[in-house]
Amino acid sequence: MIKIRTYGFAAEIRTRYRIQADAQGLYNHFNEVFAEMPLAALVAGKILCMHGGLSPDLNSLDDIRNIKRPLKMVKGLAQDLLWADPEAGAQGFQKNQIRGVSWVFGENAVHHKTKQLGIDMVIRAHQVVEFGYAFFANRKLITVFSAARYHEDLCNFAAVVIVDSRLELSFLQLKPSEYEQQRKEKLVPTADVEEDMDDDKI
Repeated sequence: MIKIRTYGFAAEIRTRYRIQADAQGLYNHFNEVFAEMPLAALVAGKILCMHGGLSPDLNSLDDIRNIKRPLKMVKGLAQDLLWADPEAGAQGFQKNQIRGVSWVFGENAVHHKTKQLGIDMVIRAHQVVEFGYAFFANRKLITVFSAARYHEDLCNFAAVVIVDSRLELSFLQLKPSEYEQQRKEKLVPTADVEEDMDDDKI
């Protein structure tokens, strides 16, 4: 079972669907969908995207392709793709003491894994960053966080990364004040998507 109960998703459904059987049924359906969703995407064969991060168990892109679906338990490589974090000063892969699950990994791990996998860079999310995106390991890894003002005590920007057909990156940022205004107006920011790239969901 994917760990969404911990972060309030089940409670959110119960709040919106007062009939317990309806809420539980919807929660179960969401979990069935989550168990089938891609864990990573490969943009034009060169940019590996995932929610969490790299893994000591990731030695080939086929390791991701070979993860059995539906996921029954999130462990091993699947867990790391969802939970691992880069950490300044870390060497290789070390147990993630803060989250209590998966790994933290250093710049040397990023350089080693990008070379081993034959990719140019990694784009991931999973951590709040002040201006919506942050570089790591000499720009070999980018954290992109797309929720502005993630917590009422934070004033972080949101960001979206746009990859063009030449694999050049640009960033769209949304400041917390803009986010609040758009939320009031019920507007959703969108970005154009390049359609001529060979993207591989894995």
